[in-house]
Order: sequence, then structure tokens, then C-alpha cells
Amino acid sequence: MSSKAVNVAVIGWGNFFSHIHEQTLADLIGEGRCNLRAVCVRSEQTRAQIAQRLPFEYGTPEYRKVLEDPRIDAVLIGAPHSIQAQLSIDALKAGKWVYVEKPMFADQADTGTDPADFYRQFQALDPLASQRLAVGLNKRFAPAYRQVRDLADHWDGLKSIQMTIIDDAWRWGSKYPPGFLMWLDACHWLDLARWFTGSEVVQISCLSAQVEDSLVTLKMANGALAVVLLSGNGTMDMMKEELRVTSGRRICATATDYVQLEIFGQPKRHVQSYQANLQSGGDLRHIRAINEGGLEAFRAIRRQMFDLFNRLQTAPNAQQEDYLKKNIPNFMRPQGWRQSVIEFVDSVAAGSPLRNSATYHDAYVAYLLVEAAKQSAAAGGTFVAPAAP
Repeated sequence: MSSKAVNVAVIGWGNFFSHIHEQTLADLIGEGRCNLRAVCVRSEQTRAQIAQRLPFEYGTPEYRKVLEDPRIDAVLIGAPHSIQAQLSIDALKAGKWVYVEKPMFADQADTGTDPADFYRQFQALDPLASQRLAVGLNKRFAPAYRQVRDLADHWDGLKSIQMTIIDDAWRWGSKYPPGFLMWLDACHWLDLARWFTGSEVVQISCLSAQVEDSLVTLKMANGALAVVLLSGNGTMDMMKEELRVTSGRRICATATDYVQLEIFGQPKRHVQSYQANLQSGGDLRHIRAINEGGLEAFRAIRRQMFDLFNRLQTAPNAQQEDYLKKNIPNFMRPQGWRQSVIEFVDSVAAGSPLRNSATYHDAYVAYLLVEAAKQSAAAGGTFVAPAAP
């Protein structure tokens, strides 16, 4: 870790950035590892609210003012998906390091530009685009998943991967059109299939039982298989994610909601727990409970927050609604958000190429896989070959 403090700017500071990245940024500032030089959001009121929580040197509604500032080393882009790619390209051209939220690539109907054109613009900026731009496919940084991937090399590789994601997306995703989970969130797990196996997807199939329920099967070039069950029709009291893998040496593993990893097929039982993630403004008592009690404590917190959510549906209470908003169980899980930003800032400080971060190429491949999955679903689940970048 370098001793240099990185000067960063944030472009787009919406709800997701406030809930997830704000706490990490505050910690990095407190440790002297970065300075928040500028905040770029359209609303003056939002800038004033942010200033009450985090110190920054100036605010502006004009992102080009940020990019023209020679003192800014890096930008964190939390703007909507429709402008993520263009902002990233402009920032790279201005000589900035870039951390941009996923998915970055989106349909031309959303962005006004063919995603293939964006991809070619990123290619024209290589090698810097590949070395200095990190896309927020953050699950690569989840401690449990990194451990599985590291151990897989000793297990003759992963042969089958089952990823189950059952979310209460109906609760938070009402502003999006039907089918949004496939284009907004599936990129995470399609990327993980490539990351875990070190191989490309050669065929993909997708079946859908109802809106926001998809079963995706992936055949990898190295012979491995991955299955993703993605649903937005779950509830807050249910564990959202489970990873189950088999390997060439018949050593298997299960990771539950990033909080616990259990490895099977070894002489001794191996269970490992991971530290919880503090959401901005979150209740530290929940974090301590998870860190001390592991998966069962987290299960109890899920139930507690679910009961609170249900009470608020019939008896609204502004204070309790704010408490729930700052203590969403899904945001307590150590799924890589924090570490992805920390390692990005450390790379900027050291002037060294990014490691492990998803590149613009990874994000584009994920976009193409989503498009292939949609094509398969429209054809009744037929296997299709994804387009090549």
C-alpha cells in the first residue's frame, strides 16, 4: 500500500452509492488514503446533504469541470447505466483512473450509442483502458469467493458451479421495467462463471418461469458447467445467495450469502465465517452480531428486518423506515463492494495496473451473454452461442 493520498471525485451520488460506497470512502478518507476533492451531482440540495456527512473541496453539476481538474487522480462513477460508458471514456481520455458501477454497457435504446461502438472506443484507449478502469462487478472481491477460486487450482479446477440468487427485487425494483434483473443484475453471475473457471462461455440457455425468474445454463470452453437461478420474487427473511461447486478432485464447497464457506471432502470439517459489511449509517450492533454469531445470527437479523418491513406496510413510521433503509440485510454481506474500492484506490496510489477488477472487456462480454440469454429465453430455452466481442 502506497503512502500517497489519492485525490478522487465522485460523479453521480445516488441511493446505491450512499448506501454502499459512502462508508468505504469515509473510512479511506479517515485513514488518510484518499481525499474527496469534488462531488458532481446535479442537485445543489444533494451536494449540501453530502457535505454534512463527508468533507469535499467543491461541488459542481458539470462533470467536465471534474475531468478538467488536474489535481484529480481518479473518478468514482455512480451515475445511471445509460451514461456510464460515455463518462468512463471521457474520464480515461482526461487521464483519470476510473471506477464505474456495473453494468456499464447497455442497449442503444438506453444510451443512444451502439454498445459495440463504445467497446471499440475503449479498445482504442488500450492499454490504459484495461489497466486503469475497474467495472463494479464486485463479487470477484468477496472474501469467500476469492478463497474458493484460489483453492480451485489445488482441486484440479471447478467442474460444476451452481449459483442461486433469490432476491426481493419486487420491493426495490418497481421503478424498472419488467425483466430488469436479467439486464441489470445477471451480469454479476455471468461474469463469475468466467472468473471462477478461467474459461469462456460457448453456449448459453435461459428459461423463465415468471417475470424476474430465470434459469440460465452455461457451457464453458474447458468443459465446466455453470447454472444460475436468478429470481426477484423472494423475501427479505430468506438467504439471498448460495454458491455450490464441485471440483476435479471431488472436493466441494458451499458459500452462503458470503457470510460462511464450508468445504467438503477433506479429512476435517472446514467452516469459515467472514466479517460483515457496514452499510452507510448502519447499526453496528448488527455487524457485531454477525461477526460473533455467523450465519445463524445473520439469519435472525434477516427475520428481524423482514418483520419490521411488514409492520411498516400497515403502520408507517418515518424513523423506523429510515432505520430499515440503513440496515438492509443484503447490504450487510461481505460481497466485495468494499474491497473492490479499496484495492482500486491502492492501485491508483501505487500507479500500478489494476488486479482482479473486471475490465471493460469483461463488462462487454457480460453484456453479450445477457443478450444471448434473452435470445435463448425468447426461443424457449434453446442453447445459443453468444456473440464474440
